[in-house]
Amino acid sequence: MESLLAEPVDKRRRRTRSALLDAARVLFARPGGYRGTSVDELAAQADIALTSIYSNFPGGKADLYAVLACRVGSEHVDAMAAAVAGARGEEAARLAFDEYLDFHRREPIAFRLLGLTDVHGEDSETVRAARAEVRGYLARALDVVINAVGEPADTARAEVVQCWAGINGLLALAVRGLIDSAEADDLIDEVRRRCAANLGTALKASVANPRTARVRDRSVASYE
Repeated sequence: MESLLAEPVDKRRRRTRSALLDAARVLFARPGGYRGTSVDELAAQADIALTSIYSNFPGGKADLYAVLACRVGSEHVDAMAAAVAGARGEEAARLAFDEYLDFHRREPIAFRLLGLTDVHGEDSETVRAARAEVRGYLARALDVVINAVGEPADTARAEVVQCWAGINGLLALAVRGLIDSAEADDLIDEVRRRCAANLGTALKASVANPRTARVRDRSVASYE
């Protein structure tokens, strides 16, 4: 299936579509978020006619949100690849953890977007396609990091997933107001340090005993 990010052939439609996605990115990040943004506001922010929203995104605001989620997911993969380019082992892990955190700080609505949280229950073709496409982007971002970190692959995957899950959980608590931003930052730093230490220990062990690491990876692979 063609990506939802595929650009229209017509130059004018490309500009309109891009303007709407840019407008959605700004307006959905406001305190009122997706629910508090009207299609009239989106049209005004993008400086286009209201009808242009539906000619480019037939499902209206929900479809626009879904395609924006794909755009952010694709950018996440590119940013992660750039962050770990040329790095290996512990350095790659550290750079990946930092980029993951920086990404969510740069994109405060990314947490909701990538989960398609605000269109839960919507069932347009575009929203359904976006769910699958975003999952693909997240899987690619994870693979980029695991490949950069290197052996042992099972340990690299476990530590990266645990670190990202910890960051996601703390971000969710901060969004809900259950912890303040300062406490969230302190706890996130602790998660990062702990994961980096665990991964560093595993990498040193694999260097000291590479045969054990290879056997362990083959054992894990046999269950996948």
